[in-house]
Amino acid sequence: MSRRSILLFSLFVVLHLACAPTGGDDTSNINNGNNTTVNNVNNTTVNNLNNVNNTSTTNNTTTNNLNNVNNTNTTNNTNNLNNTNTTNNTNTTNNVTPTVAFVSPSEGDTVQNPVTFVITATGVAQVQIVAENDWPLADPWDPATSTSLTYTFSGVDTVREMTLYGFDAGGTVIASDVLHITPVNAGTGTFWHEMYNTYYYLARESDYSGADDTTLYDTSCNPLAYVPADFSDDVCIQGSGKLDDGTVVHYAGTCSCGRPCPTGGTVCYHTLNSTLYPWGMGSTSNAIEPFRSWAVDNSLISAGTVLYSPDWDGVWIPSSGEGDGLGGFTHDGCFRADDVGGWIDGYHYDFNCGTRTMWQLMEAITPTYTYVDVHQGATKCAYLSN
Repeated sequence: MSRRSILLFSLFVVLHLACAPTGGDDTSNINNGNNTTVNNVNNTTVNNLNNVNNTSTTNNTTTNNLNNVNNTNTTNNTNNLNNTNTTNNTNTTNNVTPTVAFVSPSEGDTVQNPVTFVITATGVAQVQIVAENDWPLADPWDPATSTSLTYTFSGVDTVREMTLYGFDAGGTVIASDVLHITPVNAGTGTFWHEMYNTYYYLARESDYSGADDTTLYDTSCNPLAYVPADFSDDVCIQGSGKLDDGTVVHYAGTCSCGRPCPTGGTVCYHTLNSTLYPWGMGSTSNAIEPFRSWAVDNSLISAGTVLYSPDWDGVWIPSSGEGDGLGGFTHDGCFRADDVGGWIDGYHYDFNCGTRTMWQLMEAITPTYTYVDVHQGATKCAYLSN
């Protein structure tokens, strides 16, 4: 190299070094550049990792959410399982049709207090018996523990409507049965039937005026007495009569002599011992007892049957006022089937009231053709048994 070239190179180096920054600054710049590069890389990496992590987190969240959903589904499935079980239980119940029924008493029965109800129940949780649809006889109970209920009725001698309800576990009525019974107090027997009344009595010659222009005959057509025609008609209808002399005459059958009876045919008579039969004689040669004796249809009620009518129990029977001892007492409803009659058919009873005067009084109390309940087997009336 020439001297001039060396001199120019040296000047170049000097000028270059004079314009360059200090050494520390250069190092910092290099480091900053490196740091920036590293940091950018690292940050990017970290961010990318974070993003990955976030994604992972998201995935975790998603997983968790899926797990949650699965858990929820599991719970729901469990609930559904439980619901299914419940449904199955319900279906099991529904497979057996809910039913309730009265076993006893039977429909239409007359029953003595206290009344015991026996029931049957299937597919119900509880049962309850209610009178007239508004008077519970007891609180609802589980029929699995008891199938009977005993109750004493205060309202007796009338038809009562009983309803047996069956409830589900929620208290909803799912079955029912209805029964009609007539409760009666002990001693008053069992309801038999309704009957309507007429009256009959011992016809008395003294109740009729007029000439004694009609003959009463015995079965041999021998005259027994001469009496007013109206009395002859009445004794024929009533079946027994008392003459003015105290003789008691009684129906003996049809015959060919005498005055025709207003009800048809011609009747003859025989006389009775007035001491034994002061009020006439019944169908089995028994003495008639006013206010106790009924004439009935023996195809329905046997002779001598003791009867009780709650409709007559407690009825005041007024005195005749004629000194014959009739009336003046409160009736106890007890009667006896003592007699029969040509016009007594079916559920018809003919009430012996003693005399024509008493018949007129009784019509004001219980008119003819009034229906009453009639019981049989009343122990309170046993004193009338033959």
